[in-house]
Amino acid sequence: MANELDQRDIEILEKIARRRRKPTRRQKAIALLDLARGMPLPEITQHAGITKDELASLLNLYQEGGLAGAGLVPQPTEGEAGVKRSRHGTIVSTSGICGGSARITGTRIPVWVLVEAHRDLGVSEAQLLLDYPGLRAVNLVDAWEYARDHRDEIAADIRRNAEVV
Repeated sequence: MANELDQRDIEILEKIARRRRKPTRRQKAIALLDLARGMPLPEITQHAGITKDELASLLNLYQEGGLAGAGLVPQPTEGEAGVKRSRHGTIVSTSGICGGSARITGTRIPVWVLVEAHRDLGVSEAQLLLDYPGLRAVNLVDAWEYARDHRDEIAADIRRNAEVV
């Protein structure tokens, strides 16, 4: 049974259908992770669901500008709503949230969780970005800097968590 569409609706739908699709953040992340794992390029395009041209473009963008250049992470700008500027950028501590541990602004992701996963468990930064969709590369940069400046605090948080488990 065919649906009847008026001419205006048909024109709108045709315009939408002609749009060039762009790879999603997830597809880009999968492609870069597959590349890092040494997967052959034809398999990467199939696994990530992107064309070889899109993969080539993604690789060029990544080589030129890292994750931000590839469009995987937005870089906050001065005065952007919700971004608190401090020495450690997007890291805050709030009594009553995450036990008062330092965390990523606007989330309940403690810095010690990221440090433990990355340093002690060997989870890559790219995998952390996939595992925590609200996380951005700038958050990881701030977290690593905070952890360097507050080694004892982070170590104590990791120990405290190990005792609870």
